[in-house]
Amino acid sequence: MAKVEIYMLGRFMIVVDGIDIVPKLGNSKKKLALLQYLLLNKDTNISNFSLFESIWPGEENANPESSLKTLISRLRQNLKEEGLDKAIITKQGAYRWNDALNADIDIFRFDELCQEALDVTELTEETEPIFEEILRLYQGDLLSGYDTETWIVPKSMYFHNIYLKVLYLQIDLLEKQQRYNDIMHLSRKGLEVDMFDSKLNLHLMTSLLELGMKNEAMSHYNYTVNLHYTQLGVTPSTEILSFYKDLVKVEHDSNASLDIICRDLQSEEEDNAAFVCDYSIFKDIYKLNMRNLERLNITIFLGLITILPADKKEHTDLLLLDKIMEMFLDTLKHNLRKGDTISRYGPSQFAILLPAINHKTGTIAMERVKKAFYSQHSIPDFVISYKIKPIVSKPR
Repeated sequence: MAKVEIYMLGRFMIVVDGIDIVPKLGNSKKKLALLQYLLLNKDTNISNFSLFESIWPGEENANPESSLKTLISRLRQNLKEEGLDKAIITKQGAYRWNDALNADIDIFRFDELCQEALDVTELTEETEPIFEEILRLYQGDLLSGYDTETWIVPKSMYFHNIYLKVLYLQIDLLEKQQRYNDIMHLSRKGLEVDMFDSKLNLHLMTSLLELGMKNEAMSHYNYTVNLHYTQLGVTPSTEILSFYKDLVKVEHDSNASLDIICRDLQSEEEDNAAFVCDYSIFKDIYKLNMRNLERLNITIFLGLITILPADKKEHTDLLLLDKIMEMFLDTLKHNLRKGDTISRYGPSQFAILLPAINHKTGTIAMERVKKAFYSQHSIPDFVISYKIKPIVSKPR
């Protein structure tokens, strides 16, 4: 009997004695969809009605049973010609994949291994091969390239989510053993499947930092934040934004002298532009100002600048918006005072701390920034708006 290997994760291949027969089955989408549906539900007797509704969703047909029988007959003949006689059988008036065939299907082996892996509490010589096999099997999401069929989506999400769940567990176990190099590689492999996954991005940055690769960690941080703004149009998770403080933290020996610290602080060139920082740092500066609000008897205003399409379209060109945000940030830096603090708050907003002003002078500052920007750039399709309000200390 021919040896059959069927791959459905990240691809669709039916390998019979070392040869992929899928290209030989013809280019009929209905025929391939029928075969994939039977394989995904190989342990189930599938009625004519269920098959027709899945393969011809929403279509009207004067004789659906005849259309289905014709399609199954053609598929059976194609499979027979490639050495898979009786691959599709009829049982109790329904159709199903023939379990008697000597076929290894990757999704079922993958699921079995994942269930086994989720019970693992420690990485050992016996348990590590389980995770290695899971990584080998998961070549991508279920039936990638064919996943427009609605019945594929829930099963694809199931395999996608359980794969990530196993990765999270494996990384947690690797952290216990301080195997940061392995965590780095594993996180990168997971991000090939889901580049937006916050946990994997955070694990990658953490492992890079632990390995002394601070520049690489900073580069990936910037890439991740920009990816969220330009591709998803959302602000990254609080955990990712907070990680910035670990990246910019400068560590000194506990016995460092004041002279060493002074030389380090004074080594930075004087910058007369407003201070631009990540939002996690912005929050710390805000808290520091709150502590000084009453003690120093100063006024501080919080500003919020928003840039949005003039026609208020729901689907904004995020790459164009991001470019405009970069240009506007440059204008903010050079038209606010060096004591002001700027941070990007989201895809289309900047938060600004304006100390030692009142509402009138704050409004003048905002108008000055808008005027400077419009004098340098023409963006008729976007509107810039702002709001400012005083920060009031909390009652004790």
